[in-house]
Amino acid sequence: MKILKYSLTLMVLLLGSGMIWAQKVMTPPHVLVVPDLTYCKQNGFIQTFDNMGVIEEIPDYEMALKEDPTLHNALTQIEQLITDRNSSIVIVDLPETINLMKKDAAMSNANAGSEAESVEEAIIRNSEADILVKVYYDLLSQGPRYRVSYTLAGVDAYTGQKFAPVEGMGPNSTDSNPAVLLREAVYQNMDPFLTKLTTYYENMLKNGRMVSFDFKITDSSPYSMSTPLKDGLTLQDVIDDILYDNSVDGGGLERVKSGSTFLQYSGVYIPLITTIRGRQRRQSAKDVAQRVVNELTLYGINADYKVSGLGKVNIFIR
Repeated sequence: MKILKYSLTLMVLLLGSGMIWAQKVMTPPHVLVVPDLTYCKQNGFIQTFDNMGVIEEIPDYEMALKEDPTLHNALTQIEQLITDRNSSIVIVDLPETINLMKKDAAMSNANAGSEAESVEEAIIRNSEADILVKVYYDLLSQGPRYRVSYTLAGVDAYTGQKFAPVEGMGPNSTDSNPAVLLREAVYQNMDPFLTKLTTYYENMLKNGRMVSFDFKITDSSPYSMSTPLKDGLTLQDVIDDILYDNSVDGGGLERVKSGSTFLQYSGVYIPLITTIRGRQRRQSAKDVAQRVVNELTLYGINADYKVSGLGKVNIFIR
């Protein structure tokens, strides 16, 4: 009996530790380090984007990396500091993501794709990052001495919400290499910055990440949001139930605007990890959007979707 009891206890401990280990391996934050918009504006690395009639300035990351020979090294220094402090964090490579975006854009254009998202949103979407780290720095000189001022900010890749900003000024130095000076300046603030970043991410693991869902009934569709389907449910009821089943306890479903031809959920909290085909996997807004479309077909409803950036889903009911 004692041997059996010991074996059962050991098995529970091993299973428990295995589950904790698996969770740590499966769920590290994916981080993309990019230059801040202010840095890009100061150096002329911007492009304009027509956002539904509103002209916006957005950073041109590709131009910045090509024309600023020190920028890539500076961003790499920040990436190295992050992984030195927390090796479980996954760093997403910005140049590689830009290349993925360009291939994706070429494929989209070949298939008459929509131009509804900006280049910045397309880069973020292709990165599949959880969090952006936006970097601003400025090289200051006084005689033979140099120093940098800097700002680091964590940004939710899905919502654009900023958190954990830190700023400071590096020590005086005779070295004029901004990448080296930036590393020295940021070094002491990296631990508290990463603590805030990981706390934000752990909160997302617990409560879900916020995604906006915009349902639109097209002009040629025979449906309205009040169309009765089955079991006494309307189309709006069905959409609401599908999103509830794909959210963390229905978080965010109460923030909705509705009309006969549209439903707008400003932020539904979807789980970061879900079970897909019997396995636990990371999931994105795209995964939930596909699931919504698939479930609508069970009611004979034809729909498709478009994801802008990572956190904005448009679903079109035909």
